[in-house]
Amino acid sequence: MMHPETRRQTTRLFVALEYGEQLAHQCAMQQMRWIDDPRARRFLGVQARQEATHATFYRRAADWLTPGHNEGIPGSLRRYGTRLQQALDKNDLCDSMTGSQIVLEGFGEQIITRLNRGMDNHGVGFKRLRRILLRQEQSHYAFGLRMLRQQADSTPAAASRIPELAADYLQQVNVMVHEMSDVFISLDEDPDEYCNELLATLPGWIRPG
Repeated sequence: MMHPETRRQTTRLFVALEYGEQLAHQCAMQQMRWIDDPRARRFLGVQARQEATHATFYRRAADWLTPGHNEGIPGSLRRYGTRLQQALDKNDLCDSMTGSQIVLEGFGEQIITRLNRGMDNHGVGFKRLRRILLRQEQSHYAFGLRMLRQQADSTPAAASRIPELAADYLQQVNVMVHEMSDVFISLDEDPDEYCNELLATLPGWIRPG
């Protein structure tokens, strides 16, 4: 039996993850319209479908853990979504890729990776599905790295923009982690480690100076 507070905090996490997946779905759908390369377009189409499936999973998981819950989306995550929407409205592939495939997917991958152990220990369940989602998030992140690397190699202006964009999105992730610190603590994780590890995993050409 899961402790009631752990159940509540995990429900909060699943609600946030559902919204993050909806953002990623929206970004992939929009980016697919901007890219000419057929293979990249196919990948983004698959990614969009996977993100929609992930969002459905997290919604159902939250409802299963806490039927009739009224947990809201963290304000910091909504602001992150607003920032991403600005990039989409400008048809800015470099900006939206940095915010979605790199920082958002990278953060989601870290959450799933680091919290899987805590979820297992607290009997959260969905173990096999969580493993599948993790592998798919890793593939989305790797795709984003390849696309941004191509942009950086072909466009000097993009190469200089990417670390600045990453710094902006990472700062917002910092705020998210602070707002949701109770979630991580309830699953025996140190919230302060998340941003440091996310930053450390970024390649040098993306990492802010």
